[in-house]
Amino acid sequence: MRALLRDGRFVLLFFGQSINMIGDRALLVVLAIYVKELTGSDSMAGIVFVLLSVPSFFAPLTGLLIDRFPRRLTLIVNDLAAAALVLALLLVRHPGDLWIVFVVTLGYGFANQIFNAAKGGLLHSMVPGELLGDANGLFGSLGQALRIFGPLLGAVVYVSLGLGAVALLDAGTFLISVLVLLMLRGVPDLERPEPGERGRFTADLVAGLRHILGDPELRVAVLAVGAALGAAGLINTAMFAAVDQGLGRSAAFIGVVGAFQGAGAVAGGLMVGKLIRMYGEHRVAAIGFALSAAGLALVIPTTEVTMCLGGVFVGLSIPIFMVSTTTLVQRRTESGLQGRALTAMDAVIDLPFVLSMAVGALLIPFVEFRWVYGFSAAVFAAVAIYVLVGRRERVLVAG
Repeated sequence: MRALLRDGRFVLLFFGQSINMIGDRALLVVLAIYVKELTGSDSMAGIVFVLLSVPSFFAPLTGLLIDRFPRRLTLIVNDLAAAALVLALLLVRHPGDLWIVFVVTLGYGFANQIFNAAKGGLLHSMVPGELLGDANGLFGSLGQALRIFGPLLGAVVYVSLGLGAVALLDAGTFLISVLVLLMLRGVPDLERPEPGERGRFTADLVAGLRHILGDPELRVAVLAVGAALGAAGLINTAMFAAVDQGLGRSAAFIGVVGAFQGAGAVAGGLMVGKLIRMYGEHRVAAIGFALSAAGLALVIPTTEVTMCLGGVFVGLSIPIFMVSTTTLVQRRTESGLQGRALTAMDAVIDLPFVLSMAVGALLIPFVEFRWVYGFSAAVFAAVAIYVLVGRRERVLVAG
């Protein structure tokens, strides 16, 4: 990690994207709050999160776009487009303007998907392979920390100055990111392919997914995360029941658990790079899944102490298995396929999560929350074993 922090180009990229992510986290929670206040409807507010997930269905198209142009240029254009998009929120005045909020939210989802994949591709070009885990861990740790600070900043600005001020704040962070990227010259990047180098459109479109499913190492790792997050999505509704029915507390206590989870996530992001160098991506991912299983199981006794401790375990686990999987995909994918591979990975792991959230909302009135947590913990434990066994079998076959 020290080698990364001595690299001026990486530090510059990290600074610019940190500012960018602060604006993201500040705005996203405010959009849902604003829709709730504008309409008085929880369902309408929930549409914000649905729209943010819609771009996962278009992952092949966005991945192909990212692999057609240099990643630094892609990030610059994406930031400029996102800045213009969020400024449209200045036009929102009454419930009849709600469609503007929804259009901005949908566009923001696409911008985030392009940002994540283009940043990952640029890191693959800039950072030596043995330091990719550290680089991804730093960004993962930052992202988790901003899940606490960003919404708080957004809420304070929104309450004090209104939605327009939050939009201006976010647009400003995009422009700062653009200035930093313009300063980041001479970095290794993807060369734009000549027309003759491109294959058939359909084949290029599915190349990322085909690469992931065709590589035994990647297939096991990515499907494992998809299965785990498919179980984790059930928790989004169950956690309200755990706090209300289990502890007899208000929903505000979820914020306390979230603070413990955030602290664990920051620590996990900082240590994952070293763990990958010591044990390899698959073993580290298995450690992350096992930590999640333990953290979810700790909620079952349903005391304040066990829930907060469980939050720490879950927080530690998320960057550990996510960074391990992302680093593995980057390491085993050629530069010209990075965008499609990373967006395909996002689609494979995001879609089960979104679907399971809907299932969880339907189940929780009929199933006690402890059963939901127990089931999710069992899935995470099974996934940890699956990753280790699958890895061992591949080593034996290779030998």
